[in-house]
Amino acid sequence: MPSILKGSLDALNASPRDNQNIPATYHEVMLPLAFRPLLALLLLLAGCAPSFQNAAVQPSFSGPLTPRPEGSPDVLILAMSGRCPCLSAPINNVDYLMPRGTVKAVAAAFEAQGLSVQSAGAAAHLTSHLPTTAIQSQLGKGVTVAPPQDGFLQMEARLVAAQRDWIVGRSNPTRIVLLAHSHGVVWTHALARAHPEVPISLMIDLDGVCDMWESDNRRLIQAYVQQLGHNPWPFDLSNSCASVRVGHVRYDLKDVVYPNVTLDLEVQSQRLVKVAGGFQANFPFDALTNVRPDGSHTGIQTFRSQDTHSNVSMPGGEALVWIKDKLSEVVAGWRNAPSATDQNTP
Repeated sequence: MPSILKGSLDALNASPRDNQNIPATYHEVMLPLAFRPLLALLLLLAGCAPSFQNAAVQPSFSGPLTPRPEGSPDVLILAMSGRCPCLSAPINNVDYLMPRGTVKAVAAAFEAQGLSVQSAGAAAHLTSHLPTTAIQSQLGKGVTVAPPQDGFLQMEARLVAAQRDWIVGRSNPTRIVLLAHSHGVVWTHALARAHPEVPISLMIDLDGVCDMWESDNRRLIQAYVQQLGHNPWPFDLSNSCASVRVGHVRYDLKDVVYPNVTLDLEVQSQRLVKVAGGFQANFPFDALTNVRPDGSHTGIQTFRSQDTHSNVSMPGGEALVWIKDKLSEVVAGWRNAPSATDQNTP
């Protein structure tokens, strides 16, 4: 096995606490800014066209419904942060949506509606890992050592456990909310796609982008699948930024909202943002409005924010103000019109 992958692969099946001695051997060199649009174009042209599930798979259950266990939440927020502003992704990717207060702001909006909330955050990485550098712009001033981080596999485990324990067969099932920024949006869309049997009540996409995602993650995912000896997902996870034709337009997979997602709130940043004395370019940014596999935009609401790509994730920014305003409507919809996929209101 190539040594460049060994440090990360040794940790794939370990918990975050077990990963404090993971060697930092997986590194990628970030392309210069000027080449990123070209990379995005090449990915768009070269991407294959995956097949879609036509409908969400309903969990099989027969018998009387029972209440959730005591202490289980009305709402479970699973948050995936984006890429680090560094040359060593994904090993130095961290969960910044939790320490930044973004998840807390969304949770508070639900709690204001009388709902109990549990939250978990993860980095834009396949699995748990220990970053080698603490980036204070993401972790906060004064943080000199980055804590152990969870990744996609740990968030997937939480989703599967919530489905098993708090959703299937429950008279008051937990609502799943997937919240993500930047590269994290690629991961949450892959998570929803990988588990069509899990009803996702709400997906919040904060300026999802694919630039550099595959160069950061493809080899690590492929090596993990090779180590397992089989693919645990119904598609190639390493190809999660491939493009697919929907109607006459090609979309990145992170722009596709799958049938098991009831509602998607999407925020895009501007191509140009206002600064003192005029405008400046904002890169990267989400260029396409999200779409359903059938080409419709049912259950998708998109907002173009004046924030930059980074600032769309700030708890006090324009983007989060729009999200929080929408959440009162979301909860009202849960209480007034439960559906077969969305089940019953907590």
